[in-house]
Amino acid sequence: MSTPTARFDVAKPESFRNLAEKMDAADRRALADELIMLIGIDERSMSDWLAEARGYLDSVTGSVPDAIPQNREQNGSGDDGPPSTEMTLSAVIQFSARATDSLLGEPDLAKASEPGGEALAEWVSSQLRTEDPTWTLDTDPLVVHMSVTGLAWRKRSFDPEDRIFHTYFRTCEDVIINANTRSAERAPRITDQFEKYPYEIDRSIERGHWVDYKPKYDDTDPQAPKRFYECDCWIDLDDDGIDEPWTVVVSRDDIPDVVRISPLWTKSTVVDTDEALIFNPVRRFYPYRFLPDPKGGFFPMGFGKLLARCESSANRLLASIVDTAKSESENGGVVGGSQFGLPDKIELKGNRLVSIPTDGMQLDKMFSAFPTKSVSSGSVAVLEKIMTLGDRLAGTLNLLENAPASMTATMAKGIIDSGTQVQSAVHRRMVASMTQEFRTFARMADAYGMLPEGVTAKFGIAVTADPQLATETHRAALANVYMELMKDPLTKWDEVRLRLYRVLRLPDPEKLLGQPPQPQATPKEKLDGAVALMKQKTENIKVTGAVAVQLTQALKNLVDASGGMLNNQAALLTMAQLEQAVQQMMQDAGNAGSSMDGMAQQPGNASPDSLPSPAQGASTGDISDGGGGAPSSPGAGSGLQ
Repeated sequence: MSTPTARFDVAKPESFRNLAEKMDAADRRALADELIMLIGIDERSMSDWLAEARGYLDSVTGSVPDAIPQNREQNGSGDDGPPSTEMTLSAVIQFSARATDSLLGEPDLAKASEPGGEALAEWVSSQLRTEDPTWTLDTDPLVVHMSVTGLAWRKRSFDPEDRIFHTYFRTCEDVIINANTRSAERAPRITDQFEKYPYEIDRSIERGHWVDYKPKYDDTDPQAPKRFYECDCWIDLDDDGIDEPWTVVVSRDDIPDVVRISPLWTKSTVVDTDEALIFNPVRRFYPYRFLPDPKGGFFPMGFGKLLARCESSANRLLASIVDTAKSESENGGVVGGSQFGLPDKIELKGNRLVSIPTDGMQLDKMFSAFPTKSVSSGSVAVLEKIMTLGDRLAGTLNLLENAPASMTATMAKGIIDSGTQVQSAVHRRMVASMTQEFRTFARMADAYGMLPEGVTAKFGIAVTADPQLATETHRAALANVYMELMKDPLTKWDEVRLRLYRVLRLPDPEKLLGQPPQPQATPKEKLDGAVALMKQKTENIKVTGAVAVQLTQALKNLVDASGGMLNNQAALLTMAQLEQAVQQMMQDAGNAGSSMDGMAQQPGNASPDSLPSPAQGASTGDISDGGGGAPSSPGAGSGLQ
């Protein structure tokens, strides 16, 4: 491509403003001619697919009449057209209602797909919900258009003067892309064709957004809009042998002209070194595709393509059935009369008789009745089969209409799941496309320095809508599963509840979570636990008392064996052990009594008078009977020395 040469520094794209201002009129027009030629090649490559898509749109909107059945000789001039099954329109309405609700029904449009992306997801959701007034409004017509034709576009632009983003819904007729490309990211050109009114053109020129190319307006209609191309393309404007990514706006007047050239990169998205020059262009076009092309091409299929043959056959058969039913119920004919001369006009219409002159012929010879027809049961059955086939192709089949009364819940679930497989698959593709748009938007905002301080685009974000929940039936089933999991003590209570809140689409579900309540014992459980504790402590006192008895007996044996000549060191060691055992026994007895008193003070528990005190049943007096008194007193110790 031979293009005019311009001088600029690729490392400073923010200083370019409108590069078309640095070119003279001849160079701008030469560049416009080159681009229009290339765009024409792209447009011709997609002409066959686009013609079919336009036909599908016309059939849904009713712009093209359905085929009229044969032998409709009884129709008058004021009759309505034949009825239509509206299979495509019905499928589009059902799908768009489900898809829009699933995608936009979440409180937050974006969520973090990895730790650290929470702030970025919150910013993207805020931008799309509040800052951009057209994004949510355009999503509904985008889904409808995509489901009919198979392809719809979203275009996003950044205004460097006002520092704001703008989004636009573009149809498959508005955007031109070469049919041989495999993905929008690799396309050499993507072109949007649009119109602007004269006052909008003048305002763009006055603000310096466009060059003053002296537009020519229509003399008969000065307010008639003018056509333009906005092309994202790779062209070499500095004649260094390397193409750069640009957005070029071309006026399609009688003499085409380039009115604006702006870079599709920023200083943070270009690598300019002595060894390499690498551009990471900003993406502005996001395709939404319904059903991929089986041959792997770029242009997909929609309900129009899927249901075209079924709906055409069903419409013809339905029109014939209706025509036959009318013919059967509205009989008519021609009868001879006595007037002279032929009438000016004979209208062959049911329930009407037209008289013509006769010469006294017999009645059976002068009357001719229209042939009557009857609707066969076979034609009705065939129509039902065709409608069922169309519903299966569209994924809207409702098998529950003629389901048996003895149908089990498992069979019903299988029918519902099989009937929504097609739309569930498309829903997953829509979630993936919207997720890609969110991530690309975050990178665009980062490239233009529009992200808030502390927010970075390096963390992943995704659409909040669950790709597995295409219908409310699936959503309700998943909510029931989470509610059952909350009854399992082995599950993570807070995680299950958080997922349940998200399925129910509650706003800010994280703020609703709190610490789970501590399990409270019943009064009977508290009493049983206290009694068991008293029993255990009583056993401990008994064991300690037995040890004290043994130590006392050992001390007595030492005295008896020594004959009054006691080993002081051994006696002192035994007495220390005996004293420690008695102190432990008395401490256990005191703890048992205080525990019983605390239990008795709680409401619903028995009073201490109704329970035996462990201190009373395990006193030191009981132990002294086997060991001869309490050896912990100073007098006892001094008497042995």
